[in-house]
Amino acid sequence: MTLLSAFGTLKDTLRLVGGLVPRYLTPENPPDVPAHFGTSDVDVVLNLSVLASGNYASLSEQLRQRGFTRWTNEKGWSQAWRWEYRISQHHTVLVEFLRGATEECPAKEIVALDGEEVAALAVQHMEIVHEWYESRQIEAEMLGGRGVTLERVHYADVPAFIILKALAFHSRAERKDAGDLIHVLRYSGGLDEVVRQFIVRARSGLHPEAIRACREALRERFCDTARTAGHLLVGPRSYAEFILGFGADEEELVREARYASGLVTAFLEEIDRELGVLD
Repeated sequence: MTLLSAFGTLKDTLRLVGGLVPRYLTPENPPDVPAHFGTSDVDVVLNLSVLASGNYASLSEQLRQRGFTRWTNEKGWSQAWRWEYRISQHHTVLVEFLRGATEECPAKEIVALDGEEVAALAVQHMEIVHEWYESRQIEAEMLGGRGVTLERVHYADVPAFIILKALAFHSRAERKDAGDLIHVLRYSGGLDEVVRQFIVRARSGLHPEAIRACREALRERFCDTARTAGHLLVGPRSYAEFILGFGADEEELVREARYASGLVTAFLEEIDRELGVLD
């Protein structure tokens, strides 16, 4: 909420992605839907048309007024696309500003927004969340004990989240990405509903490259190959290790890995049935 207030009238152009989103897509409902494991990181996607207009010009001042500082690594280098809010000596909220990649600004390029003070990291297909999102009104306490506020937040919908998480995991193979991905596939209304939403997006005619890239990424990281059973691939194994933790019993790890591979395989089989098998 504190972050949204820094954007003033531009906050409606923001989209939340990443590990914060499952709490909205899969609200806790015991015993059927467990609480998502959560995150203290906030990934924010900025709108390219607003970037081009220069309307984010005073953002650094607004962020600093609300207690944010540029994130600095252990070597003392700060990054303009990463800002943090220190809650205590040992706990911070990390905010990352992202944007969709283009021919002029390919993936992994960093583009300044506010002189050299604030920037955004370009990520492939991140722009899909400007059309594919959900919204809800959130009541929450602002950081710094400034009281409770009501804000409407916009965040990646189920298909957009699956696409972006699949691509993120394909790129960096982080265990939490696998955990987030399987959690949303499993708990956001059942597999039939997830498939239905994905098909609706695919048939909209928007972002076909993102749809295809997601299907390819999931198959490569989670499904049987000609030589290797799916549960032995990095995707299911990463999910199992994230859920169970290091040092878990091998049989339990295999069981969770088989579940993850089976779920993704079933999802892709339904998608293939509706959209056709990829070339």
